[in-house]
Amino acid sequence: MKRRLILGGAIAAVAIAGIWIAFAWAGWRSRADYSGTVETREIQIGSKIGGRVTEVGVEEGQLVKAGATLVKFEADELTAQRVQTQAAVEQAQADLDKMLRGNRPEEIAEAEATANASKAALEEARHGPRPQEIDQAKADYAAAAADAGNAKDFYGRMAKLVAQDIVSKQQYDDAKDKRDATAQRAEAARQQLALLEAGTRVEDLHAAEARYKQAEAAAELMRKGFRREDIEAARGRLAEAQGHVAELDAQLREAELTAPADAVVEVVSVRPGDLVPAGRIVMTMLESSELWVKVYVPETDLAQVHLGQRAAVSVDSFGGRVFAGHVGQIASEAEFLPRNVQTKSDREHEVFGVKVYVDNAEQALKSGMSATVRLE
Repeated sequence: MKRRLILGGAIAAVAIAGIWIAFAWAGWRSRADYSGTVETREIQIGSKIGGRVTEVGVEEGQLVKAGATLVKFEADELTAQRVQTQAAVEQAQADLDKMLRGNRPEEIAEAEATANASKAALEEARHGPRPQEIDQAKADYAAAAADAGNAKDFYGRMAKLVAQDIVSKQQYDDAKDKRDATAQRAEAARQQLALLEAGTRVEDLHAAEARYKQAEAAAELMRKGFRREDIEAARGRLAEAQGHVAELDAQLREAELTAPADAVVEVVSVRPGDLVPAGRIVMTMLESSELWVKVYVPETDLAQVHLGQRAAVSVDSFGGRVFAGHVGQIASEAEFLPRNVQTKSDREHEVFGVKVYVDNAEQALKSGMSATVRLE
């Protein structure tokens, strides 16, 4: 009898323990169900440059793929500026290439020939006229003086004859013109002879030296090519022009807005013809692939939650259908924290936000739906 009582008591104890464990498990399971709202990442589309809208390629509620064109702005001025700056890039590149290659042999030879000619002129100026040149000038002057004397004598005879009406007035005028012309040629020959006999003036010699030095310096520059600092300056001009092109390319990209990800168009706030200021939001999209339910877990249950933990999500719209999910984020700071936390019941009001990402491949869930999350 005593043995049966002991056995019965053991069975009763086991039953009570089982019932307590069941109630405790049921209680924890009820605490593992959390309510929240379906949320999705909102994408706000705008342009940094703005302008007049020329095309709106989507409508509200439309599902678009990443890269799809959403809105286009007028960009004729930017396109023209881009053509101009690209031309500046090509010119700067050509200048840099020329500097890196150096001067052509033909250019160097031409500069050296100019320097040699200037040197010859300088030597000629230093030595003065040759005796032969002076002798030739004397002969030229003597011939010119003789012609002038003969023309003067002929003019004298013609003057007497015209006074006697033996020759015409025209013949007299011709003789006078010839006298004056030969006299001028004789004077020019005399002055040329005087210059040759005087030799090269000091100022002319200095001018010839300056021309030779200038020509020789130019030839030396041709032989050496461009200086390193000039090449670096050319590189700087090229980089500056390329930077302007890159800046305009960025602005042109802002003139055509595209979808950054697969998303649903929520709001379209412009239409063709609208003049939109820079930075204004023209479209709002919801990224359906980034969908989650945010729930709040009390501090007392936080030890049971970890990243990657599986979750079952259900919404009222689909009855008993369950969507798979996982814990993707656990807040590092508590919310709704009372001023003094002293008791366990107080700690139950200290909650941590938990994001549960949901598999929404069929696009069934929508932002704003009420949801129940059960952590497994």
